Amino acid sequence: MALIAPSAYAISVDIEGADDSSLNDNIDIYIGIIGAPVNCELTQNYSQTVKEAVTKAAQAMGYYQLETLKMSLSKDKECSELYLTVQAGSRVKISKRRIELVGTDKPDDVLQGIVDKAQLKEGAYLDQGQYESLKSKLLSMAQVRGYFDAKFTVQEIRIDFDNYSASVDLQFSAGKRYGFGKLIIPEDDKAKLLIKEVSNFKEGDPYDADKLAVFNQNLKLTGYFQQVVARPLVSKADGLNVPIQLITSAKPRDTFNIGGGASTDTGPRLRFKWQRPWVNSKGHSLSAEMFISEPEQNASIKYKVPLEDPLNNYLSYQAGMKAENDNDTQSEALTLAVQRHWGSQQSDWQRIGFLRLEQEKFTQGTDDQQTTTLLLPGLTLSRRRARGGLDINWGDKQQYTLEGATQEVVSDIDLVRISLQSKWLRSYGKHRVFVRAELGAIATNDFSQVPSSLRYFAGGDQSVRGFALNTLSPEEDDELTGGQYLNVASAEYSYPVSQNWRIAVFTDIGNASDKPFKDLATGIGLGASWSSPVGPIRFYFARGNSVEETTWRFHFSMGPVL
Repeated sequence: MALIAPSAYAISVDIEGADDSSLNDNIDIYIGIIGAPVNCELTQNYSQTVKEAVTKAAQAMGYYQLETLKMSLSKDKECSELYLTVQAGSRVKISKRRIELVGTDKPDDVLQGIVDKAQLKEGAYLDQGQYESLKSKLLSMAQVRGYFDAKFTVQEIRIDFDNYSASVDLQFSAGKRYGFGKLIIPEDDKAKLLIKEVSNFKEGDPYDADKLAVFNQNLKLTGYFQQVVARPLVSKADGLNVPIQLITSAKPRDTFNIGGGASTDTGPRLRFKWQRPWVNSKGHSLSAEMFISEPEQNASIKYKVPLEDPLNNYLSYQAGMKAENDNDTQSEALTLAVQRHWGSQQSDWQRIGFLRLEQEKFTQGTDDQQTTTLLLPGLTLSRRRARGGLDINWGDKQQYTLEGATQEVVSDIDLVRISLQSKWLRSYGKHRVFVRAELGAIATNDFSQVPSSLRYFAGGDQSVRGFALNTLSPEEDDELTGGQYLNVASAEYSYPVSQNWRIAVFTDIGNASDKPFKDLATGIGLGASWSSPVGPIRFYFARGNSVEETTWRFHFSMGPVL
């Protein structure tokens, strides 16, 4: 081998005599691994190393007669380019091909699909990269699907140099497919019942590593474990059943989280959360949360009871209090609620049925202070999907809520309220588009008694930019009253200008009003977002225009877009 300095320069290759771009690319890759020679000297050892690399690169592409005729280096100080003149010769074609699954009466459909899609066709040029890739796919998929005894009984390529042809013979024996065996749970683990309920397989089911990966993920998502790993013990298989060992580490008895942030909507904000993951052996949990900002403060406590599927199906009992002093709204509310959560591992949609009792003492605009009590049954349908880590590049969020109250049962007024929210983020290469829409409506026999927290307001970082938070609504004596209807839509386009920065243009339209789509305000502007280590931080400068005023406003916010 040629001696190459530890700090050898990278080198590119200029090839003459070969018209096949894939061959040139492969040679470039092989030479790139070698790098430039020490002191830029084309020694005999270096030349021999290069020739051997070129030969291997050519044979991998089916060129078994390629010769290196000339070799020289560029004259720059780093000798950054290597010039080669080659004679490629004829490329070997596949004249015969036998790729098949053997040793089983009924081949696995997934493995057979890999064979059927193999690129090694008769009449095609030989590409050993495709050959090795096929072998790797068959072996890895066999392991994923529980064929732990799988092997190649025949694997050979025979070259006929007289006719520049090759025959490919590949025979793969998958053997018997193993199944899931006994689930081995630590004796001292108090979550045995919950673990079994989260399991997405039963003993005797055909083994599938993807199912096991989902099981691992579900265990982590329950929130009960500090660490948890489910792994197959193939060496301890009982016949064709592979036991699954579970290694768990429970969370501490109590966990505490403190977080904060800031935006032009709320100013600085602080969030504190306490959680007790394990209240008893049935997996009940208890948590409390507090949120503090200048316009709003709230505190709540929640007790969670897992049902048949602790990850997606559970009951929660909640109590909370909330205070708000913002613009022309002063409000204090007490809430008791019970929620039933339904979900499915086969769907991203979540359903929440709830019954909420709330009493709110509020002053809205110029109205006198009053107190309204409501018993609100309702249903929420939601879905959130996202890809891309902290700064997501694809995703969407849907949330639809219907709730109501009647004077016949506890409530002071009759009320039906519907809220619809939809957000979509899509990336097309470097181009990113974000659109959102919010619609809401209230039907009631006495709007004056509808609590401030249930009325609609628009404006702010997440609504119509160019206006302060919740400053768009009907007015009486120049004070905000809140609206019976909400109509907001937004479109934003962004493009990267560096690794962590994007610039954006946007337009928003909407209002909260006493009639649908009345007096719509608009916001247009420019913005930028920074992908910081703690998540995206967004800056916007917007011009707002409404029937009342034209405004200019700077917006700043932190956190995920969905």
